[in-house]
Amino acid sequence: MKRGILICMMISLILLLVGGVQVFAGQSFNMDNLDKGVIGISCDGGGKIKVIIQKGDKKYTYDINSEGRQEEFPLQLGNGSYKVSVFANTSGNAYRLLSSKDISVKLENSNEVFLTSIQNINWNVDSKAVAKAVELTKDIKDPKQKATKLWDYMVKNNSYDFEKLSTVLPGYIPIIDRTLEEKKGICYDFSSLYAAMLRSQGQPAKLVKGYAPKNASGYHAWNEVYDKEKGEWLVIDTTYDLQVIGRNPKVEMIKKTENFNKVYEY
Repeated sequence: MKRGILICMMISLILLLVGGVQVFAGQSFNMDNLDKGVIGISCDGGGKIKVIIQKGDKKYTYDINSEGRQEEFPLQLGNGSYKVSVFANTSGNAYRLLSSKDISVKLENSNEVFLTSIQNINWNVDSKAVAKAVELTKDIKDPKQKATKLWDYMVKNNSYDFEKLSTVLPGYIPIIDRTLEEKKGICYDFSSLYAAMLRSQGQPAKLVKGYAPKNASGYHAWNEVYDKEKGEWLVIDTTYDLQVIGRNPKVEMIKKTENFNKVYEY
């Protein structure tokens, strides 16, 4: 009897695999850095995986690797209760829930989350981009001067990659050291690199996505950098500036907030 049950289970598993249904070994939530506003997530099993992080009526959706490699995601919607869910693709645009977790975030400093390494601003002490940031700002103590020095480097040493813009695929994630080395990219690349360099120097910085009709056509990415003295976030668009600085050397680093329509921030 037991042997018959085992055979039936094996046949069912084979049918599932042949039918294209992915079997997942498991998901893991790493909450070691919740005090910094970050959650680590890993999923092992292959196929397309999505993570949804929700607080109230606001939510962020991410693609995540299915190789068991942990990726970090920000909890940037302020203190309170979050629901973190992992979904697996079944067919087409259909997904099924693999697991979910309710978590509570209580940061003493709300800007702490904008100093961390996350999936789309991925950096560590061994990153070449971090080494470059250290080199450029080693004699500077003032945070705003550091932001200016790094902005100056960004806009004078990079070029926009129009070919990449026309071929980039959904789910693309910037790699900061690649952008640093190639010295070209799209707005997502430059905003990720600039944010990583600033964060590595203790300067809170956001990667922002949305629309800026005066600076770019279509969906765009830029940065916000925290000015501690004024207690406000300054809008900086390195992608626009690196394209115009050749004909307008006096282009202003700080932009007018009203010219930027924010949709997401990381």
